[in-house]
Amino acid sequence: MALPVTQMNSITVQTTLPVQPYPLISERNPIKTERLIIRPFQASDIDAIYELRLQPEVMKYTKKGVPDINRTESQEILDKLMGVPGNDMYNFAICDGKTNVLIGTGGCHLPVGEVGWPEIGYMFRKEAHGKGYATEFVNAFLKAYWLLPRVRTEVVVDAETVELSEEVTAAKECLGAITTADNKPSHSVLRKTGFERVKVFEVLGNHPQEEGDMITLWAWTVKWPSKAT
Repeated sequence: MALPVTQMNSITVQTTLPVQPYPLISERNPIKTERLIIRPFQASDIDAIYELRLQPEVMKYTKKGVPDINRTESQEILDKLMGVPGNDMYNFAICDGKTNVLIGTGGCHLPVGEVGWPEIGYMFRKEAHGKGYATEFVNAFLKAYWLLPRVRTEVVVDAETVELSEEVTAAKECLGAITTADNKPSHSVLRKTGFERVKVFEVLGNHPQEEGDMITLWAWTVKWPSKAT
């Protein structure tokens, strides 16, 4: 279904969210799937992180938009993921289950995303594209995310993320995701893992190649499953 481009329309709702901060990085257990090991970051990941962030095909859809300039820039990212700021995110290294080689990163990178809800993101080496790894990761991550301890709280979110049948004062918790309108692989992953597109909006592009053009973004949400309670 085609959705019109709309402006942000914020409302305040009562809902649940994961207790903050998230479990400390040192206390996070690896998540194992059929083909993946999803684990906390390690200092030894720097080579793989640098290689990942050098690939234009990977960085194209990130907020940065372009590959890292040098290893130092990638090291700063890894230091952030492993340090105190990392406790405010729920991010993981994504590794091949057979070789333990890091092939991607992903998780909840923003406790307050573009439409107000926490936001998931992921990136995989180009060699891992088209093999179902992203879908496998998101499914496993969601299971772990919904099991985190919750607290009732008040949140400012975009009105289009709340169902019309819901009372504004008692909205069901969501996890959000943002994609560009042309990122069809991620659209497919999100649909397969239960996300629904709820909003289309425009922002001023900040990538060098966009030269200040308006960029169309899609907002997606997946709601807290009742079985998670």
